[in-house]
Amino acid sequence: MAPLEHRRPFGSGLPVAAQIVRVPSMCCMSAAQEHEMLAAFNRYGFAILRCAERARSRQDLLSLRRRFGAPVPHPRADGDGIVPISPARPVAGFLGSSRVEHLLHTDGAFRDRPEALITLQCVRPAVRGGLSVLASSQAAYEYLTRHFPGRRDALAEPDALTITRTDQTSTQPLFRRRDGVCTLRFRMADGVSRVVPRADVRDQYAELCRFFAAPANRLSFKLAVGDVLIADNTAVVHGRTPIPAGMPRVMRRLNFDATGPACDRMAFGFPVRPVPP
Repeated sequence: MAPLEHRRPFGSGLPVAAQIVRVPSMCCMSAAQEHEMLAAFNRYGFAILRCAERARSRQDLLSLRRRFGAPVPHPRADGDGIVPISPARPVAGFLGSSRVEHLLHTDGAFRDRPEALITLQCVRPAVRGGLSVLASSQAAYEYLTRHFPGRRDALAEPDALTITRTDQTSTQPLFRRRDGVCTLRFRMADGVSRVVPRADVRDQYAELCRFFAAPANRLSFKLAVGDVLIADNTAVVHGRTPIPAGMPRVMRRLNFDATGPACDRMAFGFPVRPVPP
């Protein structure tokens, strides 16, 4: 894993264009383009690949296995590990396939070891609505450190939060810290998931949810056809704005275990730094 010295928090003012890397295709990236992608990813925890060639976009997405490792299983994934996401094919219990707002979260929140790397490929963007939304876990952590001085360790305790969705339940810390590196595993109560914070951290969890709901802390943008969002699932939360009735939107999700050769040069999580008052 690459060092976190360049990892920075972000908010709504981050220019999305600075995180876009133009490539002919993902399977044909030059060394210079891959370096640009990794630099963008290591800076804020995400990058967007803007692919010129879109005729074989599915195969191109699968080519990321050479760089990022094995796809992570998902209940709705096909044989290649790809999860189709479209409001035209809603699945009970999975908000990503609905039209309602998908609140900010990290993927794999019900697993003991969530995937480190997520990718989302745009096949057909919605003309209205359906914006991708990202927020910085580092910014949230630093905010909580200032807002609750001396209490941040409570959210890192193993029974800080219990999340339940249908037959899946997980009791877990929100933040994990090890050797100066912090990661976040997060879910909001969204109508599908039931979230119960431990009594003594309810105020901190509620403040964390308010932080992620504030427009100043959220980066919203529309992916173009062929764009692929690549994000650090341990340092960036993601979601989507509502999709109007009758509006098509088609995406492909493919998450990775981050064991591929490119991941040795990728930073995961965020640094724990002293936060000024």
